[in-house]
Amino acid sequence: MHSLASARAVPARFAWTTEASMAVLVAVWLLALAWLRPLSDPDEGRYAVAALQMLRSGDWVTPALNGLPFFHKPPLYYWLAATGFQVAGVHEWVARLPSLLGAWLAAMSLLVLLKRYASLSVAVAAAVVLVTMPYTYMAAQYANMDMLLAGCLTACISSAAMATLEARQATGRIRGMAWMGWLAAAGVWAGLGFLAKGLIALVLPGMVWALWLVWERRWRQWWLPLHAAAWLPVLLIAGPWVWMAQALHSGFFHYFFVTQHFQRYTGSSFNNPQPWWFYVAVIALAALPWTGWALAAGWRSGRRKAVAGSLPPQAARPAAQPLVQSLDRLMLVWFAVIVLFFSVPHSKIVGYVLPALPPLAYAVVRLVQAAGWQRWGRHAAALAALLCVALAVVLGTVAVPAKAQWRALRSLPVQPADRLVMLEHLYYEVPFYLPAMAAPLVVDDWTTEGQQADNWKKELSDAAQFAPQQGNSLLLDAQALQAYACAHPQQRLWVVGSTEAAQRQMPPLASAAPALHLGSTQVWQLQAGQACGRGTAQ
Repeated sequence: MHSLASARAVPARFAWTTEASMAVLVAVWLLALAWLRPLSDPDEGRYAVAALQMLRSGDWVTPALNGLPFFHKPPLYYWLAATGFQVAGVHEWVARLPSLLGAWLAAMSLLVLLKRYASLSVAVAAAVVLVTMPYTYMAAQYANMDMLLAGCLTACISSAAMATLEARQATGRIRGMAWMGWLAAAGVWAGLGFLAKGLIALVLPGMVWALWLVWERRWRQWWLPLHAAAWLPVLLIAGPWVWMAQALHSGFFHYFFVTQHFQRYTGSSFNNPQPWWFYVAVIALAALPWTGWALAAGWRSGRRKAVAGSLPPQAARPAAQPLVQSLDRLMLVWFAVIVLFFSVPHSKIVGYVLPALPPLAYAVVRLVQAAGWQRWGRHAAALAALLCVALAVVLGTVAVPAKAQWRALRSLPVQPADRLVMLEHLYYEVPFYLPAMAAPLVVDDWTTEGQQADNWKKELSDAAQFAPQQGNSLLLDAQALQAYACAHPQQRLWVVGSTEAAQRQMPPLASAAPALHLGSTQVWQLQAGQACGRGTAQ
């Protein structure tokens, strides 16, 4: 990490080479160990299998969970993962490509912003800090929408900031047109962010942008967030999918916007209720060693400022450049808006505040710079990288032995005509490791489908409301399963569940030997006729 004084001393060709090298190095760093860990339950299994089903069904409008319309999240993750499966095959690392892409996009967006208005050295340092935070690194290797959204938000806010800084006033007119290109880019990333996770991709950048404009007193640029160049890309990118989803499913608007946005944010019945300080603790711990180093640097910098304040004016350090002050304010607003916004709801998921990590990375560099500790940057980066690798190896080989057993499903002689049955649980990741088959039958007591618990059962019950007939054919109780088995006596069933669930839902399995043991979960193979008194279990 070099000083800001070297900002404009780097030749343009070298700067471009460094940017290109960073793009490659960051991609390799994030991808290198993405294959190591099996899919985690529930998120990775849920989203990876939904993407795989989208590819196999050919329906690129309606995401599906267990064969039923699933509108908890928009489709960008599914589109990217399904395309990856089509090109590179069905592998765990491919399911994580959208998250890897999000982390890469966040790092490169931060690099471009800081290179343009701070210095290349600061930009590279901040990007390195960001991708070597264990928080970023592990989220990049986790298949869900959070890191993809963080990448889009970072690119959107960075583009909006560049549009603002380029729209300089001169004799009452805007000088140059570069600002409009950056404004359109902000709209593009906002539209893609909407397709990644919904309205949050418009609300958060808008709040950051507006508060920063007020703090900077940029009254002549207040209209930038309302400009058509920013909103037209959003409508063109996000509008078609919203319109088609509503055309195909009449209740989409209410469920997607009211239930999954406003009620989820304001309600108390959703996942993982946590205290208001939850994200402060998570960021402090999950971004180590950088957060510890930044605190130490901040303390040292404070002492240096106290000493400088006692010196004659000519001996004090020079004030920060105006552009750097603008970046400092932007990053402070950016970090505060993300953390405060997600600290309000009762439901707090670790991945929600990932968009706060880019400004945190910048703050680390600025604090270390102010403390004069730049020469220790490489050592800190090496320590952070080793911590990331250690976490990836431990989680991939030691901490999840039971999950690793799911890979053994690939050894089963499953045929496309067979049917998968799940007892009293939705085993999200199981279809990922098996050949293409019809959607699994899930057997449980479905008379409590109006429950408020935010779990797999409610997910399937909600999804079945968009396709009631299909739901009735897939969500069965023990009696309906027996009727299905009697109607398809020659079909081979693969039944997944606990021994206790099998005794309740399929008594014939009580005397059958499982084909595969997966910890407390068993896999049985039997002819469907066995479940209605004909045939034998194997």
